Amino acid sequence: MKKILVMAVAAMMAATSANAQDEQRHEVGVFYGIQSASNILSVYSSMISASAGDRSAWWGPVGAEYYYHITPVMAVGGIFELAGCKAVDEKTGSKDLRETFITVMPSVKFNWLRKKHFGMYSSLSAGLMILSVSCDENLKASDPKAKDETLASFMFHATALGMEFGSPVFRGFIEAGLGEKGILCAGLRYKF
Repeated sequence: MKKILVMAVAAMMAATSANAQDEQRHEVGVFYGIQSASNILSVYSSMISASAGDRSAWWGPVGAEYYYHITPVMAVGGIFELAGCKAVDEKTGSKDLRETFITVMPSVKFNWLRKKHFGMYSSLSAGLMILSVSCDENLKASDPKAKDETLASFMFHATALGMEFGSPVFRGFIEAGLGEKGILCAGLRYKF
C-alpha cells in the first residue's frame, strides 16, 4: 500500500512539474512606436518653434514592458517609455529646445487568441507622464518666456489589436492602438 501511495505522489509531482515548465507566467518586451500622444503634444510646441525659424525632430516612444499572467487569458504588469523632441535653429544650428517624455503606466492585457506560434490580444494602460523641457541659454536670452520646466500629466494607452508571432518563448509583436505607445507599435517579447 505504501508503494502505491508513494508512486501516486511521485506521478502527481512529475505531472505538476511538467505543467509548470510548459506554462510561462512572466513576459518582458521592448518596443518602438510611431505617432504617440507625446509626439502629437510636441507638434504644438514645434509649430511655435517653426514660426521662429526652427526645425523639429521627434524620436520614440522607446519602451519596455513586463506582464505577469494571472490566468492564460489575463495578465497584469507595467510599461516604461521614453520619447522626445528637439528644435534646432536653422540659422545658427544650435539646439533651442529639447523635450523629454518619461511615462510609467500600470497595464492589463487580455489574450483572446492563444496558439503555439501565434496570439492576439488587447490591452489597457494608464499612468503618469513627466515632461521635461530644456531651453538653450541663447533662447532664454532672446525670449523672456522661455524657461526650463518639468510637468506631470495623466497618460494612457489602449491597444485595440495586438498580434504576436514566433516560438512559444520568443516572439515578435505588432500593435494598433491609441495613446503613448503610438498608433502603431512593434517589438520583441520573451516569455519565461
